[in-house]
Amino acid sequence: MSDRIFPINLPHDPARGSGGAGLAQGHSRTRLLNACEMICWVGRLAMRPHTPAAPVFTIVKAQLQDATAGAERHAAHILPGQILINGSPPSKLDGGDMEKAAWAARFMVTSPVPPAVNRADSAAEGAGLKEAYRYACELAWSRVKSKGRDLTSTYQTFLRDADRAFVRAELAKEEKQLSASSSGNSGAVFRRAEERIVLLLFRSHGVTAAEANLRFPLIDGRTL
Repeated sequence: MSDRIFPINLPHDPARGSGGAGLAQGHSRTRLLNACEMICWVGRLAMRPHTPAAPVFTIVKAQLQDATAGAERHAAHILPGQILINGSPPSKLDGGDMEKAAWAARFMVTSPVPPAVNRADSAAEGAGLKEAYRYACELAWSRVKSKGRDLTSTYQTFLRDADRAFVRAELAKEEKQLSASSSGNSGAVFRRAEERIVLLLFRSHGVTAAEANLRFPLIDGRTL
């Protein structure tokens, strides 16, 4: 177990489960819950005085990672990407050194996963998971600035869009598998099949908007 300390206690060690299926499902669940947590952080940040009313949200590849993986594992970032608000990290809008460190640490957290899981992560991100995360952060900000104080519908939108990304990524892998089969590339056929199974398992994460809102309510007496 990691010795890092975060304001909300979620697992940051390798996803656990019975065999490969459990690992893939657990990894997906951990990623989505961590993304929901950060959506909440963004919403809470929007509640701060003197923050911009309608900033531009963008997402870029994480610049740092907290660890390297061992043999036959890849270090996969837990979050789909690094959120920027008006071109800067969210920490620029936050308070003291502890808050800034918490933001920076969150974006660099990784988990050691098998290569097929890491490739499936990348495929899902490219198929819309990154955009789903970026949009949900933007949506949380907008709703908070409009005096909204419940993020359930925002989490619901994010989880719906994440599922669509998994579906699109799996279909793209199917096309690549068929192409590899036609060309007689058995190695690529096997890899694409692995990735398709992982993406299908990602959809069995079990996270709901109600659970996310219970874990990460916009207002619960905490401060970042």
